[in-house]
Amino acid sequence: MMVELSMSGVMFSLSSVMSFMFSVLGVLISLVSLNLLGVWVGIELNFLAVLCFMSGSSVEETEGVMKYYMVQILGSCFSMMGFLMMVNGVEMFLGSVFILLGMLIKLGAFPFYFWVAPVVSKLSWPACKIVLVLQKVTPLWVVSNCLFLGWEISYLELLCVLTCCFGCLGGLGILNYRVLLGFSSIQHLGCLMILSCCSSWSMWMYLIGYSVLNIGLMISLWVLNISSFMDLSKASSLENLSSSWWVSVYMLSIAGLPPFSGCALKTLFLISCWGSMSVGGSLCMLTSCVSLVFYLSVVLAMTVYWGKSIFKMKKSSNSYFYVGLVSIMINLAIGPLLFSFSSL
Repeated sequence: MMVELSMSGVMFSLSSVMSFMFSVLGVLISLVSLNLLGVWVGIELNFLAVLCFMSGSSVEETEGVMKYYMVQILGSCFSMMGFLMMVNGVEMFLGSVFILLGMLIKLGAFPFYFWVAPVVSKLSWPACKIVLVLQKVTPLWVVSNCLFLGWEISYLELLCVLTCCFGCLGGLGILNYRVLLGFSSIQHLGCLMILSCCSSWSMWMYLIGYSVLNIGLMISLWVLNISSFMDLSKASSLENLSSSWWVSVYMLSIAGLPPFSGCALKTLFLISCWGSMSVGGSLCMLTSCVSLVFYLSVVLAMTVYWGKSIFKMKKSSNSYFYVGLVSIMINLAIGPLLFSFSSL
């Protein structure tokens, strides 16, 4: 007999676990493949497995999955045409352009950023973690292995800057935290794409650090059952209030404020791209300063609602204690580790 557990609209069963495992397997196949055919097989295996994992129990989730399916199919068509051209040696330049277009669509970079917010707003927190974190790995790896010369680098740098701009401006005034994290991922995606052209090692370090922070934040919001700004006014328990304070630490860290781990990510980004893409890197950092507005708005909202009661601790459950403990470990320990590995 199959046992299923429903949490936040996601059905946790053997099928969902297998779907997640196959999605990770698809990423690994793409990363270790020695030819374009293997890369394409890994991408499609990952895509199909993620669709099975994302399918939830509500109409909204089904709508989000269908939107995601249509966008990813479009990206797969472009990338498949590019792979076929490259394999057959026909129109190599046009093939690389098709591959780049397909990856930009899959990532949600400019000018194809329009699908990210409508999709993640309909999904559950586990599905958001997959879309905003796991689904970036293979396309970024493909972009980092493309050969760009001369004017191509300039155009890609412009795309990265525009991606950061639309990511930071789109998050202003957003009350839904899923949508907010979606625009945040667009802004960080621009930085990751610049790093993919400058230093693959730095790109992986940035991606790992950002993924850990993002997953930790989404798990905390999931545990505390906070999805939007209005949920804060409903949180009356001091346990929830004190635990939600640790969620604001994630926000400050992703914003790049010292002494949190996100500051190490921004420093690593500047050091890595300053030699080859100093203008684009500087503009991306300016957009990060703009994105501070919607990160700080979340933190200030929590402070206004809670006031002094946030520091009054009552007997709390283990789950709330772990939220605070993990928040401290991630937001203060990841930064020094990243600098240690980046200096190797």
